[in-house]
Amino acid sequence: MKFKDYYKKGKPAISFELFPTKTEKTEEDLKANLPRLIDLNPDFFTVTYGALGTTRYGTLKLASKLKMEYNVEVAHHLTCVALNKKQLDEALKEIKSHGIDKIVAIRGDIPQGQSEFNPPIDGYNYANEMVRHIKEFDDEFSIAVAGYPEKHIEASDFDFDIRNLKRKIEAGAEIIITQLFYNNNDFYSFLERCGKIGINVPIVAGLMPILSANQVIKISRMCGVKIPLSLMENLNNARNNIELVHKIGIEHAINQANDLLDQGVDGIHFYVLNQRFHIAEIMESLKSR
Repeated sequence: MKFKDYYKKGKPAISFELFPTKTEKTEEDLKANLPRLIDLNPDFFTVTYGALGTTRYGTLKLASKLKMEYNVEVAHHLTCVALNKKQLDEALKEIKSHGIDKIVAIRGDIPQGQSEFNPPIDGYNYANEMVRHIKEFDDEFSIAVAGYPEKHIEASDFDFDIRNLKRKIEAGAEIIITQLFYNNNDFYSFLERCGKIGINVPIVAGLMPILSANQVIKISRMCGVKIPLSLMENLNNARNNIELVHKIGIEHAINQANDLLDQGVDGIHFYVLNQRFHIAEIMESLKSR
């Protein structure tokens, strides 16, 4: 199936994002969680690609496992950070050989220690360039790209950021999956901006349930994501009570998801962080609607 096909069913599509493991412990944890995550019946999974391609082979291994062993739909992330044009072609050939035909194409974060993005020699500066390359390599690849409800942290202003997003769609991307956000009004404002500039593809809301106060603070600083004051106060008050933090995070995610569904969102993409306990409770709540 193409990405766009998931959003023609008359109901919002739900997808999960996973990341490749780096240690034996996290490998065993994911091995135990994976079948149970699949049992939650998301429409598809995506698998991330580490900084500088550090998890390149782990990404393909996990994506292939989902596709070949569990027979579920999966998308493989690719970034501009780690691949020149020749390496991108090689990666695409390998991905396709595993029966995977969906790509999440992103520029990628500036590598640690650098002050600005420097592409590989004979590589790409921008995601729209990589999208065009993928479509020219094989038009059968279906491509998702990233959108930023609170503006990309490097963009000079929102208009500049939305124009860049439109270039990705014009290059051949079928859907937009957003960066995480914790205030739905930011997402609705983003939808309005996209509509005004003529972006008319499905826009999928990216939600990351909070598992710890430190985690959400770190991520918000990295991504330029605002945390509502009342939410941050609740997390700070519960900081030493991990069960209460989980409860706060799960409730906030459920409230966000229900509001998005009430407003007719195209889909929700959960950044599940390879865990099941929180997303299982969230999915159970959404099933009861």
